Amino acid sequence: MMIMGLELSVQDMVALGATAIGAGTDLTTRKIFNWLTFPTAVAGVALNGYLNGIYTGFHQIGAVEAFCGWMVAAAIMMFPNPGKRMHFGDVKMMAAVGAVLGITKFLICMFYFSLVYGLVSMFLILKSIPREQIKGFWLLLKSFVFAGVNISEGFDMTEVEKAKKKLIPLGPIIFTGTLLAVLLDKWTMHFLGFAWYQ
Repeated sequence: MMIMGLELSVQDMVALGATAIGAGTDLTTRKIFNWLTFPTAVAGVALNGYLNGIYTGFHQIGAVEAFCGWMVAAAIMMFPNPGKRMHFGDVKMMAAVGAVLGITKFLICMFYFSLVYGLVSMFLILKSIPREQIKGFWLLLKSFVFAGVNISEGFDMTEVEKAKKKLIPLGPIIFTGTLLAVLLDKWTMHFLGFAWYQ
């Protein structure tokens, strides 16, 4: 289906719609609810089974791939979970995305999710550095990178430590990762050398 010049599949639209709702509920309530994640996952398995059957005649293959996507996504998102940054609502949302998009596109989504999460985390840490200490921080960071110097010595790390412990709502990041995976999946796979990906 063409939307604003972009060709989106039914699965793409379901994934984007569900993650957009999840982003909204995460921002407002700090939760992604089961009434969103479980029906999305079931819809993913059903949709992939039905649509794959139209094209190939084997409904079971699409359903199995979607179910495997669901399981792979859940396993990746649950273990390990350093510092318990990701709660089960986030895990279930990503698992639902895996069920809807399938394994390959989910892994692309995971790549962009990780990239965006890293950028947001870095921004929040840098934002917490007092302005008068920014120059000193960069000098210490340079020393750390090139000489292995401990950057915490002689530098007030109080606000940085607070920023590191602050929980980030992951719903909007999941939506962003899904959006980038939907829009850039072919470009990403071709860039990585997988010319067969269509």
